[in-house]
Amino acid sequence: MVEIYCGDGKGKTTASVGLIIRARGHGINTVFMQFMKGDGSGEVSVLKSIDGVRVFHTPVFYGFVKNMTQEQKAEMLKEYDILIDRAEEEIKNAGEKRLVIVLDEVIHACNFGLVDEKRLCKIIDNAPENAEIVLTGRDPSEELTKRADYISEIKKIKHPFDKGITAREGIEL
Repeated sequence: MVEIYCGDGKGKTTASVGLIIRARGHGINTVFMQFMKGDGSGEVSVLKSIDGVRVFHTPVFYGFVKNMTQEQKAEMLKEYDILIDRAEEEIKNAGEKRLVIVLDEVIHACNFGLVDEKRLCKIIDNAPENAEIVLTGRDPSEELTKRADYISEIKKIKHPFDKGITAREGIEL
Protein backbone atom coordinates (compact mmCIF):
# COMPACT_ATOMS: atom_id res chain seq x y z
CA MET A 1 0.00 0.00 0.00
CA VAL A 2 1.07 3.56 -0.65
CA GLU A 3 -0.05 6.46 1.52
CA ILE A 4 0.37 10.14 0.76
CA TYR A 5 0.03 12.90 3.35
CA CYS A 6 -0.02 16.16 1.42
CA GLY A 7 -1.30 19.72 1.51
CA ASP A 8 -0.22 23.12 2.73
CA GLY A 9 -1.18 22.53 6.37
CA LYS A 10 0.87 21.55 9.40
CA GLY A 11 0.79 17.88 10.32
CA LYS A 12 2.06 15.76 7.43
CA THR A 13 5.20 14.67 9.24
CA THR A 14 3.30 14.35 12.51
CA ALA A 15 0.81 11.98 10.88
CA SER A 16 3.61 9.85 9.44
CA VAL A 17 5.41 9.71 12.80
CA GLY A 18 2.15 8.59 14.41
CA LEU A 19 1.91 5.76 11.88
CA ILE A 20 5.51 4.71 12.63
CA ILE A 21 4.70 4.58 16.36
CA ARG A 22 1.48 2.63 15.79
CA ALA A 23 3.22 0.12 13.49
CA ARG A 24 6.14 -0.34 15.89
CA GLY A 25 3.67 -0.91 18.71
CA HIS A 26 2.47 -3.94 16.73
CA GLY A 27 6.01 -5.19 16.12
CA ILE A 28 6.16 -4.09 12.49
CA ASN A 29 9.58 -3.15 11.12
CA THR A 30 9.76 0.59 10.59
CA VAL A 31 12.00 3.01 8.71
CA PHE A 32 11.81 6.81 8.79
CA MET A 33 13.72 8.74 6.12
CA GLN A 34 13.72 12.49 6.12
CA PHE A 35 14.28 14.80 3.17
CA MET A 36 14.32 18.62 3.04
CA LYS A 37 14.85 19.11 6.76
CA GLY A 38 17.87 19.66 8.91
CA ASP A 39 19.21 17.57 11.77
CA GLY A 40 17.25 19.59 14.33
CA SER A 41 13.78 18.11 13.72
CA GLY A 42 12.45 16.99 17.12
CA GLU A 43 10.81 13.82 15.82
CA VAL A 44 14.16 12.42 14.66
CA SER A 45 15.69 12.24 18.15
CA VAL A 46 12.60 10.55 19.60
CA LEU A 47 12.27 8.06 16.75
CA LYS A 48 15.97 7.14 17.10
CA SER A 49 15.30 6.27 20.74
CA ILE A 50 12.57 3.73 19.89
CA ASP A 51 13.87 0.18 19.59
CA GLY A 52 13.32 -1.14 16.09
CA VAL A 53 12.82 2.22 14.35
CA ARG A 54 15.56 2.89 11.82
CA VAL A 55 16.05 6.58 11.01
CA PHE A 56 17.97 8.00 8.06
CA HIS A 57 18.60 11.56 6.94
CA THR A 58 21.38 13.46 5.25
CA PRO A 59 24.28 14.90 7.21
CA VAL A 60 23.88 18.28 5.48
CA PHE A 61 20.94 20.54 4.69
CA TYR A 62 21.22 23.99 3.18
CA GLY A 63 17.79 25.44 3.93
CA PHE A 64 15.27 26.67 1.41
CA VAL A 65 15.98 25.47 -2.13
CA LYS A 66 15.55 29.00 -3.52
CA ASN A 67 18.55 30.08 -1.41
CA MET A 68 20.83 27.16 -2.38
CA THR A 69 23.78 27.53 -4.72
CA GLN A 70 24.11 25.16 -7.67
CA GLU A 71 26.89 23.36 -5.77
CA GLN A 72 24.64 22.90 -2.74
CA LYS A 73 21.83 21.56 -4.93
CA ALA A 74 24.28 19.11 -6.52
CA GLU A 75 25.39 17.98 -3.04
CA MET A 76 21.75 17.50 -1.94
CA LEU A 77 21.04 15.50 -5.11
CA LYS A 78 23.92 13.13 -4.27
CA GLU A 79 22.83 12.82 -0.64
CA TYR A 80 19.23 12.11 -1.63
CA ASP A 81 20.36 9.51 -4.16
CA ILE A 82 22.02 7.71 -1.24
CA LEU A 83 18.77 7.91 0.76
CA ILE A 84 16.72 6.57 -2.15
CA ASP A 85 19.25 3.73 -2.57
CA ARG A 86 18.75 2.95 1.12
CA ALA A 87 14.95 3.05 0.78
CA GLU A 88 15.10 0.61 -2.11
CA GLU A 89 17.40 -1.66 -0.10
CA GLU A 90 15.15 -1.55 2.99
CA ILE A 91 12.10 -2.44 0.90
CA LYS A 92 13.90 -5.31 -0.87
CA ASN A 93 15.32 -6.65 2.40
CA ALA A 94 11.96 -6.72 4.16
CA GLY A 95 11.45 -10.24 2.86
CA GLU A 96 8.21 -11.70 4.18
CA LYS A 97 8.09 -9.32 7.15
CA ARG A 98 5.77 -6.33 7.16
CA LEU A 99 7.47 -2.98 6.74
CA VAL A 100 6.32 0.61 7.17
CA ILE A 101 8.68 3.05 5.49
CA VAL A 102 8.13 6.80 5.63
CA LEU A 103 9.80 9.05 3.08
CA ASP A 104 9.14 12.36 4.80
CA GLU A 105 9.09 15.39 2.46
CA VAL A 106 10.16 13.25 -0.50
CA ILE A 107 7.36 14.80 -2.58
CA HIS A 108 8.87 18.23 -1.95
CA ALA A 109 12.30 16.89 -2.94
CA CYS A 110 10.83 15.44 -6.16
CA ASN A 111 9.13 18.75 -6.97
CA PHE A 112 12.50 20.54 -6.79
CA GLY A 113 14.31 17.89 -8.84
CA LEU A 114 16.40 16.70 -5.88
CA VAL A 115 14.93 13.18 -6.07
CA ASP A 116 14.34 11.37 -9.34
CA GLU A 117 10.58 10.83 -9.30
CA LYS A 118 10.70 8.18 -12.05
CA ARG A 119 13.08 6.15 -9.92
CA LEU A 120 10.86 6.60 -6.86
CA CYS A 121 7.85 5.41 -8.89
CA LYS A 122 9.80 2.35 -10.04
CA ILE A 123 10.65 1.50 -6.41
CA ILE A 124 6.99 1.85 -5.48
CA ASP A 125 5.89 -0.27 -8.46
CA ASN A 126 8.32 -3.06 -7.50
CA ALA A 127 7.59 -3.03 -3.78
CA PRO A 128 6.15 -6.20 -2.25
CA GLU A 129 2.63 -6.21 -0.82
CA ASN A 130 3.96 -6.36 2.75
CA ALA A 131 5.53 -2.88 2.39
CA GLU A 132 3.55 0.18 3.45
CA ILE A 133 5.19 3.18 1.75
CA VAL A 134 4.31 6.61 3.11
CA LEU A 135 5.18 9.76 1.18
CA THR A 136 4.75 13.26 2.58
CA GLY A 137 4.97 16.73 1.07
CA ARG A 138 3.06 19.33 -0.87
CA ASP A 139 1.65 18.95 -4.36
CA PRO A 140 2.12 15.28 -5.26
CA SER A 141 2.43 14.71 -8.99
CA GLU A 142 -0.12 12.81 -11.03
CA GLU A 143 2.30 9.85 -11.20
CA LEU A 144 2.61 9.63 -7.40
CA THR A 145 -1.12 10.24 -6.91
CA LYS A 146 -1.91 7.43 -9.36
CA ARG A 147 0.12 4.96 -7.26
CA ALA A 148 -1.42 5.92 -3.91
CA ASP A 149 -3.98 3.80 -2.08
CA TYR A 150 -4.56 6.51 0.55
CA ILE A 151 -4.28 10.25 0.11
CA SER A 152 -4.89 12.53 3.06
CA GLU A 153 -4.74 16.25 2.42
CA ILE A 154 -3.96 18.57 5.29
CA LYS A 155 -5.31 22.02 4.54
CA LYS A 156 -4.02 25.23 6.06
CA ILE A 157 -6.69 27.60 7.32
CA LYS A 158 -4.32 29.85 9.31
CA HIS A 159 -0.61 29.57 10.05
CA PRO A 160 1.72 31.75 12.18
CA PHE A 161 4.18 31.93 9.25
CA ASP A 162 1.63 34.12 7.45
CA LYS A 163 2.25 36.72 10.19
CA GLY A 164 6.03 36.40 9.86
CA ILE A 165 6.43 33.98 12.79
CA THR A 166 9.14 31.48 11.96
CA ALA A 167 9.13 27.78 12.90
CA ARG A 168 9.18 27.24 16.65
CA GLU A 169 11.30 24.55 18.27
CA GLY A 170 9.16 21.70 19.57
CA ILE A 171 6.07 22.77 17.59
CA GLU A 172 7.03 23.11 13.93
CA LEU A 173 10.63 21.87 14.30
